[in-house]
Amino acid sequence: MTPSDRNASVEMNAWLHGRGAAFLTRIGIREGDLVLDFGCGPGTYALPLAQVVGPRGRVIALDRSAAQLEELKRRIADSPLRDRIDIVRTDGDPTLAGIQDASLDTALLFDVLQHVEDWRLLVSSLHRSLAPGGLLLVNPSRLSHPGRVDLDLLESILADEAFFVERTVRDRVAHYDRIREEEILVCRRS
Repeated sequence: MTPSDRNASVEMNAWLHGRGAAFLTRIGIREGDLVLDFGCGPGTYALPLAQVVGPRGRVIALDRSAAQLEELKRRIADSPLRDRIDIVRTDGDPTLAGIQDASLDTALLFDVLQHVEDWRLLVSSLHRSLAPGGLLLVNPSRLSHPGRVDLDLLESILADEAFFVERTVRDRVAHYDRIREEEILVCRRS
């Protein structure tokens, strides 16, 4: 293992065991929340989310990759957090058909927009699924994948679907298997 890989491993471990939960609390996740982690991958955010929402909250970890969801299952197998995470495999359908209207407190779109074809349909579905005043947290991966997400188009779609951007938070966050600086859009559903 190279020194760079060792440092990345230490940073990711810190993220999964406290730093990630502190960051998510700072941007608006609360104890008792019902949170959707859309495109959850191996649980890089689902695990810290489960720490924050506590035993009264739930995390819906949704992904279309069976391999990523198997890794998440492996990570939580012996953890008390497993009772707070619902793992859901999807075929990539952005309509969120299995989620009740106005049931979510928060939804995360982190490192996933570059894999979604119909942003408008997804954002419309999130508006339907989030409770009034609910949070939509978006990491458009602008710093790590420049040019892959058209931020002007994204902000236009958010506005059209009655979300407003409260603020942009710049911080070091998990991005795949590394911790990198990114900008997170903190949006509110009207």
